[in-house]
Amino acid sequence: MKTIILPIGKEKINLKVPETTDILSAQKAMPLLNPSEETYRRLNRPTGTKALAELAKGCGNACVVVSDNTRPVPYKEPNGILPPIIETLRKSNVKKITILIACGTHRPMTEAEIGDMLGESVSQKDIEVINHIATDESMLRTVGSTDRTPKVTVNRHYLDADLKIATGLVEPHFMAGFSGGRKAICPGICGQNVTYGFHSASILSDPNSTNLKLDTNPCHDEAIKIAKMAGVDFIVNVTINSDKQTTGIFAGDMEKAHEAAVDYLKDYVSIRLKKQYDVVITQAGEVGVNHYQCAKAAIEASKAVRKNGKVILLANLTDPDPIGGENYKQVLKLLIDLGHEKFTTKILSSNWSFRPEQWQVQMWARVFEKIATSSNFFSCMPQLEKAEPGLIPETNICFLIKRLPDETDFDYLQRMAEKTLASEIADAAHTEVLVLPDGPYAVPVINETELN
Repeated sequence: MKTIILPIGKEKINLKVPETTDILSAQKAMPLLNPSEETYRRLNRPTGTKALAELAKGCGNACVVVSDNTRPVPYKEPNGILPPIIETLRKSNVKKITILIACGTHRPMTEAEIGDMLGESVSQKDIEVINHIATDESMLRTVGSTDRTPKVTVNRHYLDADLKIATGLVEPHFMAGFSGGRKAICPGICGQNVTYGFHSASILSDPNSTNLKLDTNPCHDEAIKIAKMAGVDFIVNVTINSDKQTTGIFAGDMEKAHEAAVDYLKDYVSIRLKKQYDVVITQAGEVGVNHYQCAKAAIEASKAVRKNGKVILLANLTDPDPIGGENYKQVLKLLIDLGHEKFTTKILSSNWSFRPEQWQVQMWARVFEKIATSSNFFSCMPQLEKAEPGLIPETNICFLIKRLPDETDFDYLQRMAEKTLASEIADAAHTEVLVLPDGPYAVPVINETELN
């Protein structure tokens, strides 16, 4: 056996794996020497539009859309992107600044979480921080319609701003190709009804609704249409490496600056595989705060595993509800009850009524198309030790391996993973094992002609 260091969210564990285990990571981009200085430079010399200071002249108020804490965007001082944006707006005599948190359909952030994410710069006079709530009709206004979305609603605080700025992280996205750019608006600050089109079963059943792909991706196309309806004057997007260090700042026109970030990032987030594996071990990343978010890592692992192979997923679930929202739980139960084939058929049928958060369950169904059964997917997540049976569609290892007295979450997590791996390779002398340390942040790419 050999020991590897595996990141689990913000922490790391030592994991024993067989000597023959392959460990494949994406390339690691070098960090910027001075992210704050680079942010100012990009604000002054953006891609495809005027400098932010020039756009801000004569604007009485500005709205800056920020991601919620499921995305590790470097916002706060000393090297975050938010202080330079605020300072630039202040110097251009913008009197009122609204920081709008793009929660999408996620829960609102708490005051403590907001302070931890955004830092001291948002405590200034005439800066208001607002959680977007997709179900609050008083926050929303209709801006038009698309073929898929009869009524497009967007946060009115954003629409009422003289200057509209969107920020975010550009990283692989398992539905929309890449995050960032237009996604700050759709679904970030749209009404819940917009997700009916953007995350519809028909869009997500399209094979082009997948990672690393923007051209002909219907999920991306819908988000672009809606973001243009709402209007975006300027974006500030970042890229980061596996150590959460800022590697690039991209600012300016919503599409052109985002495309520049994507072009830069593609080679850094792809993992070229010559074969698929019997067992794949991965982790849910910092985004894996609950089971809902863990689908992102599960999808990427399923690309690297052989048909009917096995996946071991490690996660430290920090959300108050380790499973996810009530809509997610209800649709997840339907997947468990029906199985992935009947579930997919049901949500694609004409008599199905769209349910919020069904999209993430549809991604879990896509995972089980590959690995076939819940007994082939193992979740090592200490926070699920008190969960009732039948709440998740995979095997909950907490039910099979009990926590020892005084054992920490991470000690328990390590032991669960090692024992699960040992049991799955015990009777297979030639089992091929792969570890994907990057979790959802890197995408396995297979050359089909080289598959076993």
